[in-house]
Amino acid sequence: MEKDKAKAGDGPLQFQTRRRGGVICLEAEAFQRHAFLVHAFCGRHGGVSEGPYAGLNVSENEGDIGWKVSRNREIIARSFDIPADRFLQVDQVHGDRILVVSSGIAAGVPAGGRPFDAIVTDQAGLAVCVRTADCVPILLADPLRQVVGIVHAGWRGTALKVAAKTVEVLTDRFACRREDILAALGPAIGACCYEVDGTVRDAMGPDLDSAFSVRSGGGRWMFDLPGANRLQILASGVPVRNISVEGTCTSCRRDLFFSHRAEGGLTGRQLSFIMMGGPEVKKG
Repeated sequence: MEKDKAKAGDGPLQFQTRRRGGVICLEAEAFQRHAFLVHAFCGRHGGVSEGPYAGLNVSENEGDIGWKVSRNREIIARSFDIPADRFLQVDQVHGDRILVVSSGIAAGVPAGGRPFDAIVTDQAGLAVCVRTADCVPILLADPLRQVVGIVHAGWRGTALKVAAKTVEVLTDRFACRREDILAALGPAIGACCYEVDGTVRDAMGPDLDSAFSVRSGGGRWMFDLPGANRLQILASGVPVRNISVEGTCTSCRRDLFFSHRAEGGLTGRQLSFIMMGGPEVKKG
């Protein structure tokens, strides 16, 4: 088990770039082995948005024109042959609340909206989504119990252990075994570009020491946000062999992805999603 805890950035990098209709995306090989799992970490290419939102922006909250965002969502839906109304998004608030959708019922959804940062479902035909532009999109799946989840993890959500808490929902609510859970961490800002201060460092606690490296003193560190989430998923009991980290830095690759930090806060958001569909999905 010691090798499982060695470094924040360790782990297999098993992803493939795909073109699905008008969308260029990344897919995790571990998930591709199961025909009923449909998933993607979408990039920014292929949409109709312009200016700082150029490409496949899926959020109107940053100032993009509403009809263009709607059109981008339609492009994604058509590219994956999924009805647009089957994409479930939440109001991400950098917290640790988890929306559970089971038997067609969204558990715990308040009348005023959906302030969550993770979704778990056992329902086929429902594409659960997150929007990111440096934060870590995390896909979870138990192919045996046929349950999937998705997590939006920025530094605040990471400090709250939102990914590990989502694993707990899979095990406690759906009786998933930790050794059966697959996790894929998509493109996010890397330790090469993510400089943080003592507030972030202190929020993470000693268990994530290996996710930090000293920049030049003065209370500043470079923070491996994907690596920190990988460590937390490992600590929750998911085997190291089941965790894939894509590793592309969104700040470095603004040609492929939106980056909030690199673009000074004026940019779009890319979509990641996972859905159960196809002949292998359990019936009834």
